[in-house]
Amino acid sequence: MKKLVSMISMFALGLTLLSGCQAPSSNNTNTTADETKADTTAQDATEAQKSSDKVTITYALWDTGQLPVMQTLADEFEKENPNIHIEIQTTAWKDYWTKLETTVTAGNGPDVFWLNIPRATDYIKNDIIIPLDDLGIDKSKFPETHIEAYTRDGKLYGIPRDFDTVGLYYNKTLFEEAGVPLPTDQWTWDDMKDAAAKLTNKEKGVYGIIASADWQGGYYEAIYQNGSSPFTADGKSNFSDPAVIEALNYWYSFVKDGSSPNAADLANTPAKDMLLSGKVAMIADGSWNATIYFNDDYGKANLDVAMLPKGKVNGTTSNSLGNVIYSKSKHIDEAKKWVTFLSSERANQEVAAAGIVIPSYSGTQDEWINAFPDKNLKAFVDSVKFATHLPNIPNFSAAQNFEYEYLVPVWNGEGTVEDACKIITEKQNEVLSQQ
Repeated sequence: MKKLVSMISMFALGLTLLSGCQAPSSNNTNTTADETKADTTAQDATEAQKSSDKVTITYALWDTGQLPVMQTLADEFEKENPNIHIEIQTTAWKDYWTKLETTVTAGNGPDVFWLNIPRATDYIKNDIIIPLDDLGIDKSKFPETHIEAYTRDGKLYGIPRDFDTVGLYYNKTLFEEAGVPLPTDQWTWDDMKDAAAKLTNKEKGVYGIIASADWQGGYYEAIYQNGSSPFTADGKSNFSDPAVIEALNYWYSFVKDGSSPNAADLANTPAKDMLLSGKVAMIADGSWNATIYFNDDYGKANLDVAMLPKGKVNGTTSNSLGNVIYSKSKHIDEAKKWVTFLSSERANQEVAAAGIVIPSYSGTQDEWINAFPDKNLKAFVDSVKFATHLPNIPNFSAAQNFEYEYLVPVWNGEGTVEDACKIITEKQNEVLSQQ
C-alpha cells in the first residue's frame, strides 16, 4: 500500500513539473485550460504527499474479545493524531507467539505488541523491545509487582495494560445444600480442606474441589501461600525446597482423598464444564474467566467468588500483559505516542468498561468490578496486594514444561511428589543453565 501511494505521489509530482514548463503569458489575466490543469495536478500532488506522510503503526494482540474496545481506542487516538493510523493485528493465542517470534526474527515485527510476564526477560535480553522510561509514565499508578516484572537494570520495558489474579470460585447452592458455611476472605487451608471433604458426594458425582496439576490457578498458588517460590532469585529450580514439596503434597492431597478428580478425569471433562454443571463445589481459577462463569445462566444463579484461602501467608500469582515497542520499528516516535495513550487513565477506563479484563491503572477497576454487582469481583482486585507476578526468568517456558511432564503422572496415582520434584529440579536446572 505504501509503495502504491509513493508511486501515485511521484506520478503527480511529474505532472506538476511538466505543467510548470507551460507558464501562461504575463499579458493574459484570464485562467487558461492549461493553468486549470496545472492547479488541479498540483493539488492532487499535495494530497498524495499528505497521504504518504501518514504513518501506520501495527499493533499485535491475541484476544479477539477485546478487539472492539481496542478499535474504539484506536479511533479516538487517530482523531487526536491525524497523521497516525493504527492497524490492529489479531492472531489466535495458539499461533500468536509463533507468528511473533517469526516476524521479529525476520526483522519485520509489529511496531507495538502485547507481551506477558513469563516471556518478558527473553524479549528484553535479546533486545527485541526498547526501554520506555522517556514516556514519563507515573509508575505509582500501576501495581508494583507488575512494574517490577517489566523492569531490568533500572529500565522499564513494558507498560502494564491489565492484570489478573486467582480467586476461589464456589457453588453457593451446593454449599447451602450440604450445610457448609460459604467461603470467606478469611479462610485458611484447613477450612478449604474440611469443606472439600464435606462437599464431596460420590453418589451424585459431585467433587468438593478441583485441585488440578496446573501451575497458575493450581500448585503455584499453594507454593506461594506456603512462603516459597518455584524458582530461586538467581533463576534456578526451587522444587527441592521442602516448602515447595509440602505445598505440592497439600494440593495433591485433595486428589488422594477423593475430594478432587485426578488428571485423567479432567482431561476428559474440563474443569469449567464441571463447575458450570454443578459437579464441583470449588475451583481456583483466574479473573480472566469471570465473564465466562457469570455470564452463564447456571453461573449467574449459583456461583460466586472469594479470595484464595491463606496458607502460611496470603498468596496468588498474577500475570500482566504489557504494551511494548519493537526495537526495529521504523516509527518509534509514533509508537511511543500510541503506548503513552494506551497507558492513560482514559484508555484504562475504556478497557474497564468492556468488562473483560482488569485494567492496570489505579482507580479504574471499579467499572470492571461493577460489571457483575451481585458477585464478589472485588476479591480479585484486592488480591493484587499480596500477589506475586509469574516467573519471568530466562528459558522459563522450557523449564516449566518439565513440571507438567512429571507431576501429571503423580496426579494419576503414579509415583510420589518427592520423586517428581527431584527429577524436575534436575531437568529444570539443565535448561536454566543454558543462558
